[in-house]
Amino acid sequence: MKLLQAIPVADDPFVLLFGGLYLLIVLAIGVWGYLNTDSTSDFLITGKSVGTWVLALTAFSVIQSGFGFVGGPELVYSYGMTGMWIFFTAPLGFLIAWVLLARRMRILADIRNVLTLADGMYVRYESAWVRGLTAFAVIVGVIAYLATNLAALQFVMRAIFGIPVVWGLFGGAAILLAYSVLGGMIAGVWTDFVQSITMIVGAVFVFYFALEFGGGMGTITRNLASVDPALVSPFGAIGVPAASAFTALAWWILFSIGSAGQPHLITKFYMSRDLTILRWGAPIAAISYGISSMIAFSAGLSMRAAVEGGTIPELRSASIAAPVFVLNQTPGVVAGLVLAALLAAIMSTSDSFLNIGAAAVSRDLPRAFGRPIDDETTELRVTQIALAGLTVLSTLVVFFSDALVGILGTIGWGFFAAAFFPVAVFGLNWKGATKEGAVAGIVGGLVVNLFYSAVPRIAEAAGAPGVSETILSLYPFAEGFPVGTVALLVSIALTVGVSVLTQRGRSVPADLVTLLER
Repeated sequence: MKLLQAIPVADDPFVLLFGGLYLLIVLAIGVWGYLNTDSTSDFLITGKSVGTWVLALTAFSVIQSGFGFVGGPELVYSYGMTGMWIFFTAPLGFLIAWVLLARRMRILADIRNVLTLADGMYVRYESAWVRGLTAFAVIVGVIAYLATNLAALQFVMRAIFGIPVVWGLFGGAAILLAYSVLGGMIAGVWTDFVQSITMIVGAVFVFYFALEFGGGMGTITRNLASVDPALVSPFGAIGVPAASAFTALAWWILFSIGSAGQPHLITKFYMSRDLTILRWGAPIAAISYGISSMIAFSAGLSMRAAVEGGTIPELRSASIAAPVFVLNQTPGVVAGLVLAALLAAIMSTSDSFLNIGAAAVSRDLPRAFGRPIDDETTELRVTQIALAGLTVLSTLVVFFSDALVGILGTIGWGFFAAAFFPVAVFGLNWKGATKEGAVAGIVGGLVVNLFYSAVPRIAEAAGAPGVSETILSLYPFAEGFPVGTVALLVSIALTVGVSVLTQRGRSVPADLVTLLER
């Protein structure tokens, strides 16, 4: 995240106006959410009150997040069309998640008292181990995601308001904490709704100005192809050329199939008002994601083409491709709108992470250890305290250690996909899935992700590059082939294989048999 320090500070009054207006809207929604929160169910799953459009757009916005505005253009700027295998195929992930999980998770919320993913997995597998491991994985992943989002937030706050980075960190975290503690998921989903509309409108403007800046798609393509034809080839320029197709396929697997393992997405299904709400959610979310991805596609390619064509100097970092384009090449109104959308994306996604992380601390772990909090008011207060604790912890992680943030950042989408896709999808679609298979799948996914992603970074940060090189030399795939995909496939194989070996004499809870046979 140090590289994001190269983002320039905006000097246009519209940027300040849109940024300030957004923060006021967020706080107002937080207060409104507080006035409508009476129970833990309200706080964590909105009391099952969400309609079609709000559910679809909140699902899209938590998946797009700040990555779509910063990481997406960065990937396209660096590797050309490789990034498109994420952004133009990820919409399929919404269809997969809806088809495999939506109705089953919503019905589960009706027939059992489930509020979290760990609740649902405990009900399915009747195992405290599954519940505890699910909660542990959620907490680790939430801290990782939250720290990386807060690290980005501090620089966006500086770009909009011109304040020192450290003020951006603590100020942004304080606002996030205030509206998250006040409004819970009720505030979160309505903030997501506002954010998603802002992102879609901003993406259309960015697409138009990016093509105009680059001289049209034909000029952009010629400039890129003259430097490296792989940039505009179907599989892009990431990794070894001979293996580029497999690398692109691996990204597709991770970001489409892996969607059904993202807890901040799939727990949204608990919130729908009824089953009919789920009917049109997938296409709405998928189309919205596709439109918003035009930012990554157009800004990334246009900025790289402009650099190669000599129009602008080379960027200090690919990470700043989109923010620099927006600030330097679009009118102030558009820049203000897009930066406000970026601020919204970071904060609303962080709010979703905080809610599922707090629930894991206050509800899932105590129940896994056989010490549930029986009083609902007490459980709600403990959830709010846990939410505050996670915010403070993640903020301190960012403040004291950029290196640690980088390490945590390696545990993200792939971590959740490997930990939760098999246990949730097979658990709710296959009566043969067993608790032993679920435990093996979760542990296997975590081990692969930590060993090949986190441990090498920890070794480098600790001054032991030899250890890092040794571990990376053991990686059996080409450079650029994502570890998250390997972890996801290993987790699937373990879940299915161990379940087959241990399913003799096992049965599914009677009230869930009909659910699995639907």
